[in-house]
Amino acid sequence: MDWLNAVKTYVAVVESSSFVLAAERIGITTSSCSKRISWLEAQLHCQLLLRTTRRTRTTEQGQQFYLQSCDWLKQFDNMRHQLNADEGLSGTLSIGASAVSGSSFVTPLIASFLPAHPHLRIELVETEAGLIPDLSLDIVISRRLEHFDSTSYRMLHLFDYAVKCFASPRFLAKHGEVTSAQRLTRLPLLLVQGQIRSGGVKLNDGTILNQTPQFITHDPMAAIQAAVHHMGVVLVSEDLVQQQLLDGKLVEVVPGLLSELRSVCAYYPNQRFENPNIAAFLQHLRQQTRPVK
Repeated sequence: MDWLNAVKTYVAVVESSSFVLAAERIGITTSSCSKRISWLEAQLHCQLLLRTTRRTRTTEQGQQFYLQSCDWLKQFDNMRHQLNADEGLSGTLSIGASAVSGSSFVTPLIASFLPAHPHLRIELVETEAGLIPDLSLDIVISRRLEHFDSTSYRMLHLFDYAVKCFASPRFLAKHGEVTSAQRLTRLPLLLVQGQIRSGGVKLNDGTILNQTPQFITHDPMAAIQAAVHHMGVVLVSEDLVQQQLLDGKLVEVVPGLLSELRSVCAYYPNQRFENPNIAAFLQHLRQQTRPVK
């Protein structure tokens, strides 16, 4: 029995909660799968899994060993990639981003990156903006997490951006001329969940827009469509509404008024051995990223 295959088997069992499914996943018999786990438990002198007729779950020690195993397997893959650097990048790189960032920002970067690395596969995973990064992902693109302090992650600053106020001409005709931020505090807003969770949007004149909206969504694109349908004032970066501005469906409210600058960052695991896939994509981010105005 060897440690590498035993640990890989254990991770498969934990992630599938089943010896049968884990065995199918790694191409061995259920009996062999069970023997590998028993061997691991004997070597570690502790019980890793609680087995019942319905499911398999980890003990407290088993959960700790699972997390350490995932990290160890990643480090092993990193060392293997470094020793075979001449063969180019390979394997899978998982990237997390919000739905909007994934489609408007990350996907074009992936499209320009992959042609140079034909043996690499990239998986783009949707994450919720403003939440702590998922430790199972290789890279997470997110606005800067102000209170996030973890030795498990490193952070790369990408660019700064600001949001502006937009509304439909029909909405403004109905509610009257808007010439100041103070007037905005009395109008219906279309804030997304992330903006609500952070206490609203602070503008560059010090005004905070945080009135509770009648319509709430996680998706900035849905909030933009609500503004197009005259439901309120939306606060987003200008690049997201370029087409609506060109079509005359939206106009900027109080030109020159914008939020305080926010940062977009890349979060990635703080590992002893550098993952060449992560390093290469981060380098691509540095080269290609431009400030969003």
